[in-house]
Amino acid sequence: MVESSISDSRARQVIIASNRGPIEYYVKEDGSIDSRRSPGGLVTALLTFASSAQATWVSMAVTPGDRQVFERSRGASFPLSGVSGQNHIQLRSVMLEEDVYSKYYNTLSTGLLWFTHNYLYELVDGMRTGLAEHQVLDAWTNGYRLANQAIADTVCAEIGQSQEQVIIMLQDNLLYLVSSMIRQCYPGVFIQQFLHWPWPDVRYLTFLPGPILQDMYQGLMGCDIIGFQTKRDAYNFLDGASTFLTDAIVDTSECTIEWNGRRTVIRNYPISISVKEERLAVQSFDARKEEKELQHFFNKKLIVRVDRLDPIKNIIRGFLAYAQLLDNHPELREEVHFLAFLLPTRENAPLYQEYKSSVLRLIEEINQRYGSDEWIPIRPFIGNNRTRSLVALQWYDVLLVNSIADGMNLVAKEGPIVNQRDGILVLSRSVGAFEQLGRCSLPISPTSIDETAQALYQALTMPGEERHSRATLARTIVEQQNLDLWIEQQQKDIQQLLTGQEYV
Repeated sequence: MVESSISDSRARQVIIASNRGPIEYYVKEDGSIDSRRSPGGLVTALLTFASSAQATWVSMAVTPGDRQVFERSRGASFPLSGVSGQNHIQLRSVMLEEDVYSKYYNTLSTGLLWFTHNYLYELVDGMRTGLAEHQVLDAWTNGYRLANQAIADTVCAEIGQSQEQVIIMLQDNLLYLVSSMIRQCYPGVFIQQFLHWPWPDVRYLTFLPGPILQDMYQGLMGCDIIGFQTKRDAYNFLDGASTFLTDAIVDTSECTIEWNGRRTVIRNYPISISVKEERLAVQSFDARKEEKELQHFFNKKLIVRVDRLDPIKNIIRGFLAYAQLLDNHPELREEVHFLAFLLPTRENAPLYQEYKSSVLRLIEEINQRYGSDEWIPIRPFIGNNRTRSLVALQWYDVLLVNSIADGMNLVAKEGPIVNQRDGILVLSRSVGAFEQLGRCSLPISPTSIDETAQALYQALTMPGEERHSRATLARTIVEQQNLDLWIEQQQKDIQQLLTGQEYV
C-alpha cells in the first residue's frame, strides 16, 4: 500500500472527484440494491491512495442503483461499502436530471470530446448529421457546464465542512471546468487534475467549436497541477495554451503556464497497474475455474486482444490484419488461434451498437472463409469478465494492441506482467503505453493493415532468445514503473508546491 505523504506534515483532507465513483450500485432481480467495485486502473490507484488518507470521493449517480442510493442518503456523504478494508472512505453522490446528464455525458463527453481527443473526429461529424452547431453549444452550456457546476458545488460543500487543509484531486476529462468553479468560492484551495485521455495537437483540437475550446483551457487554469499520461500529451497542452489563452505566459522548459494571475504546473504521470494485484488475480479460485474453460487453447499458438467494443480500439483493422496474415502465410492456418475478449460499452448509443454489429459480422466472415470443422480462427468472448481475460493473457504468443489512440492502455501493461510464454506485444505508436514500452514491442501504424499483419507474423516466428529478451524487458519496465510510482510522483509534486504555502 502507498503511504500518503501529503498528509504527513499536518492534518489534510483529500477530496477526489470523478464522473464515475469507486463503487457502482445495481438493482438485483428481487429489487434489492447491491454494489460492486467499478472496473479500471483509476479506481485501483485512487483506492490505494485514499485508504491511507482522510478522503471523500465525489462522483455522479449514474446507474439506477446509484440513484436509489443517492435518494436514500438524501445527497449526504456516506461510508464506502462493498470494498474490503475501505469503509472509512466517504462517498458523496451528485444526481442530475436525465436530460442534463445526457447532454453532458452522451452528446459532449463520450461523443464530441471523446472522439476528438482520440483522433476520430470524423465519427463525431457522422453522429452530428442533422445536429446544428447551436445544439452542440446548447449541450455544452446546459449539459456539460451544469454537470461540472454540480460537481464543483458538492466539492465546495465538503470543503466548507472540513476543519483541515483540503487537497482536491480531480480525476477526469469530463470535469474541465470544475477547478475554476471551485476557485470562485475557495481561491486558495490546492487543486490537482489528472487527465486520462490523449491530448491532441493544436491543429486537430481546433476541430472543436471555438467557445468550447476557450472554456476548456480557461476552466483548467484553476488547477495548481495538471497531469497527463505522456510527455507528448503535456507538450500538446502547452502548445495549445499559447494558442487558446490570450496573454498566457507559457514556459515549455519549466512546463508552466501563467495566466490571469495564476501559475499552473504541467506534468506527466503515466498510469500503471498494481503488479501484485494482477498476479494475485491469476492465482485466485475464480481464475482456476476460468483456466479450466480455456486450457484447451493453451497448447496452441495464440494471438490475444482485450478491448472495449469502442471504435478507438480499432478492432476491425486488427481482424483484417489477421485475415491478411492467413492469406500471406497459409501454413499458419489451423496453427494459430485468435482469442478476442470484447467488453460491450455504451450499448444504448447507436454508433456503438453499429460498431459491435460490424465487429461480430467480420468475425463470422473470417471464420467462414478460413475455418474448418477442426479450427475456428477467431474465438470471441463477449462480456465483462476481467478474470477470464487475465487468465488468457498468461498464454499469449502475441498480444495485439492496435488502438487508433489511447491515453495509456493498461492491457499493454497487464499482459507482460502475467504472461508465462515470452509473449510479444504488437503495439500502436499512437498508444500512450508506447512511450514506455515501444522499445520492447513490435511497433505498428494503427491504420496500416499490411504493417500489422507483418508484425503479427514477425512476433509468431521470432526466435526464442529474442522473445525472451523483449518479454523480460517489458515485464521489468512495468514492475519498476508501477501503480505505486504513479501515485508517488503525484504526491511528491503536490508536496513540493504545498511546502511553504498556505492554502485555505
